[in-house]
Amino acid sequence: MRIVFATAEVSPIAKTGGLGDVCGSLPKALRELGHEVVIFMPMYRQAREWFAKNNVEPEPLGERFMLSWADWTTDIRFFRTSLPGTDIPLVLTENQFLFERPHIYSPRPDGSDDYLERYTIFCRAVINACERFQFAPDILHAHDWHTALLPVYLHSGLRGSEVFRNTRSVFTIHNLNYQGVAGSDQLRHLGLHSRYWAPDAIEHFRDVNLMKGGIMMADQVTTVSPNYAHEIRTPEHGAGLDGVLREVWWKVTGILNGIDTEEWNPATDSLLEANFEAGHLHGKAISKRMLAKEAGLEHRPTAPLIGVVSRLVDQKGFQLLIPVMHRLIDAGAQFVVLGSGDPRFEEAFAQIAAQRPDAAKAWLTFDNSLAHRIYAGSDMLLMPSIYEPCGLNQMYALRYGTIPVVRMTGGLADTVTPFDGTNLPQANGFGFFGQSPSELYTATWLSMLNYKDPGLWNTLQFTGMREDFSWHRSAREYEAVYRRALGW
Repeated sequence: MRIVFATAEVSPIAKTGGLGDVCGSLPKALRELGHEVVIFMPMYRQAREWFAKNNVEPEPLGERFMLSWADWTTDIRFFRTSLPGTDIPLVLTENQFLFERPHIYSPRPDGSDDYLERYTIFCRAVINACERFQFAPDILHAHDWHTALLPVYLHSGLRGSEVFRNTRSVFTIHNLNYQGVAGSDQLRHLGLHSRYWAPDAIEHFRDVNLMKGGIMMADQVTTVSPNYAHEIRTPEHGAGLDGVLREVWWKVTGILNGIDTEEWNPATDSLLEANFEAGHLHGKAISKRMLAKEAGLEHRPTAPLIGVVSRLVDQKGFQLLIPVMHRLIDAGAQFVVLGSGDPRFEEAFAQIAAQRPDAAKAWLTFDNSLAHRIYAGSDMLLMPSIYEPCGLNQMYALRYGTIPVVRMTGGLADTVTPFDGTNLPQANGFGFFGQSPSELYTATWLSMLNYKDPGLWNTLQFTGMREDFSWHRSAREYEAVYRRALGW
């Protein structure tokens, strides 16, 4: 199959989270299955900086030209390079006014947020590039609200184009809470027939809703974990679109994200002081000692070292952890925290670290190398997410013999089997279901209690490290979705 990936983020070039990880990894696994993949992404400032740092010079594809659609005209130029470490084409859409900004999702310099115009133009640029360079895809795979207009355009007449005559669309929901909502006055920028201003298209309670349009018009819809596919059909997790998703349930498939098992491999990870693997964990003990030293903590082999690697936002549930963190430290735990986000969470973690310097360290930034060392050196990883479409950190932790303690939601429930005292051969972590600090405390305290039993703990580690979270499994499932979209 010939597959176009259209995405706002691609790791490691420009990303803010799991969207970039998926679009930087899944194409590799699809290529290994024999498919031809081309990835499209905007040329952000972050991408330019990555290319400069890594001595990569994307090749211009023709001259700059004017792209016109609806009520706008703008200049576009395409550049081509390859997904790092592969020969998979990555085509970048350049427009300095739209994409040359301090952060990937920064508003305009005047403070107004032109997100709908930016990504409408990007979607039309993807279409233009396919037609300009005569790349006729079998599958147009759009990711999240930024590219949700592509299935809509395909439905609205684009199949009249020779290039898109046989194309079918797949739309992946990475996080339903971000939907690309705009007022009805913004409809004019989209260039759609009035038929699409309707409840079975992009109109949602008199607003433009790009996510809804993608869900309604795509031939197939996927989410990033099976459990999340069920959760988003409920009012609690449906973000106002649960009714829409129940209506089209027949074309929604949950596929668990994978991880890059070459980058995230404790046996070969060059970022670690000592490597290790399942059944041979001496290197993990060394990693714990080195992490404690780096954090300025006393090395306590018999005390659990709990890691947190995350964006510090409400979604991740740190409002549950902060009220009980002192109690967990009093019970014997040490903490290392890596992340940034909401200032109130940053301030709270910084304050606890200042009050308990013997037991807590907070790095209020993101550092990929340090993240690897935290996964390797921690005994447990805490993920109390209020919702988590998939989650990758728990998979990294399991691969590094670090036991996850999670709230059982979304992809966390698909990947973590909590130990309940009777299921040791299957268990790989600890979990809780509620949204109270006391439930988080109880689950974490139970994990600390079981940490005192080396035989039991080693069994949990071995089970987790043997899990298959590679993209090969997930790619086969995406391949099946593509075939359903094409009617094969």
